[in-house]
Amino acid sequence: MATTPSSTSPAAQGFKPAFKRVQQTPGCGCDSALACIAMIAGKTLDEVRQIAIDQFKHPRNGPFWITEDLIYKLLLHFGWVATVYKESTGITSLPDLAIGMVEYNTETELGRHVLFHRMAPAGSPKQTTEYIIDPAYWIPPSHHVRTEIKGFPIAWYIGVHPVNKPPVKASQ
Repeated sequence: MATTPSSTSPAAQGFKPAFKRVQQTPGCGCDSALACIAMIAGKTLDEVRQIAIDQFKHPRNGPFWITEDLIYKLLLHFGWVATVYKESTGITSLPDLAIGMVEYNTETELGRHVLFHRMAPAGSPKQTTEYIIDPAYWIPPSHHVRTEIKGFPIAWYIGVHPVNKPPVKASQ
């Protein structure tokens, strides 16, 4: 299986991501998608896992795989809408918020997930910062959040955006 390039450098000094990193379970290679959902929802991994078990019949114990359908349902539960998996043609093809699949193996059709975010500072919509938050427990802390991501190998992604709020009706 391909590995994430080690030449990708860590986040710029003083950079503050919009999402807090949630680490996947040590020893478990299958809950990176749940960790990404937890980051987006502002929840713990345990909270997201418990909702998956209680409301969406996710197995309490393995073996299991996080399906596209479960990702969609969990994000919707927390007020977010997800697309289907789409093949990436590079970082510029990604939406502003996405769960990306890296270390993708075409033979097994398996990979692991990271959170991609493109954000613009308030008042400067043309100056964006793109970064990756990686929930993997085995990577060095300097690679938890990366801002220099040119060539970062996201093979597939699920776009994510907030659920639209219903329009406010004018009082009559």
